Amino acid sequence: MYEKNRLLQRKLDNLIKQAQANERKQQLYESFGFDIIGVDTPAQLSELLLCQMSSRFQLVDVVLCLVDHHQDTEHLFFNPNEEAHLYYTNRLLILDTETDANLIQLLPDHPLLGNPVLKKYRWMILNLESCAQVKSAALLPLTRSGRIIGTLLLLSHDINRYQEGVGTLFLQKLSAMTAVAIENCLNQQRIKEISYQDTLTQAYNRRYFDLRLKEEIARCMRCDDDLICMFLDVDHFKKINDTYGHQTGDRVLKHMVNLIKEQVRTCDIVARYGGEEFVVALPMTTLQAAHDIAERLRQTICSATLNFQDKPLKFSISIGIACLQSLITIQPQDIEILSAALLDKADQALYAAKSGGRNQVAVYGKRQVSVNRAQSMQKQL
Repeated sequence: MYEKNRLLQRKLDNLIKQAQANERKQQLYESFGFDIIGVDTPAQLSELLLCQMSSRFQLVDVVLCLVDHHQDTEHLFFNPNEEAHLYYTNRLLILDTETDANLIQLLPDHPLLGNPVLKKYRWMILNLESCAQVKSAALLPLTRSGRIIGTLLLLSHDINRYQEGVGTLFLQKLSAMTAVAIENCLNQQRIKEISYQDTLTQAYNRRYFDLRLKEEIARCMRCDDDLICMFLDVDHFKKINDTYGHQTGDRVLKHMVNLIKEQVRTCDIVARYGGEEFVVALPMTTLQAAHDIAERLRQTICSATLNFQDKPLKFSISIGIACLQSLITIQPQDIEILSAALLDKADQALYAAKSGGRNQVAVYGKRQVSVNRAQSMQKQL
């Protein structure tokens, strides 16, 4: 009888410990879930999921995989210019609905736990430095309105951490809250994007560009990177409007923005600065590379043709370029001052390109900029 009582006591103690452990686990998941729901931006969400989650849940790593249903997830969710870019690169996967259709079909619609997950979805962790340490995993589907928007992969060094059918209720709650948070963040970001866009050309507007330029300058100063600013202006735009009408002028501007976006990276910032004048910020770009981009863009636009009443309409642009690093040594280390100076120097280079004959690229600081501007001033006099 004594032995039976001891055995029962041990079982009771184990059940109490298990209940206490489950209670702590539930509190941990609920607390983390509320934190996720409370975030406002994709940057905050990625910080929680890809950085803090590993330490809070004692995981080796976490991988977030998102399906880009609207062809804007990478742009909205992941800013490649942030310092966290290198850390997030292999932990935030974006699947294209066309090119990655086969992988998307493999995503589960219910939680999968255990070592088999690592065999079937090894492509998700191949590029992680921690890959060799992973012994078990939990793959959580992220669904909204009956559609899979991605998965959350939790990776552990403990082979017994995730077992099929164990603890799935906590994980289901976590995946549901994560899916809601992701959808909310993306929708909020889309609303912000609309307020920052030029309605005609779908480029960013001047307000957004000024904000982002200052952010990029601050980042460049921390990381000792360069930043190139390009001013672009349609040559003889008034003549186009007067000859072909303002609707045709609008077509020219929209067509030009499309061509600009084709020539630059997704991390570059293309904005309409006013009228027929546009500005592009090229982070982490050398002056020579920026000049090559500008020249390629100039040639592309110059060779492009629009149809007007069955007749070809051709136009050209002038481009002025200035780089941040050339200003940092001579300007006060103040972001507002540097931002204004960078824009001013690029604008001066544009003035030189136009006064020098248009349909050309000018770089601030080179001899031809000051010479061309001096010649133009003499003509005006």
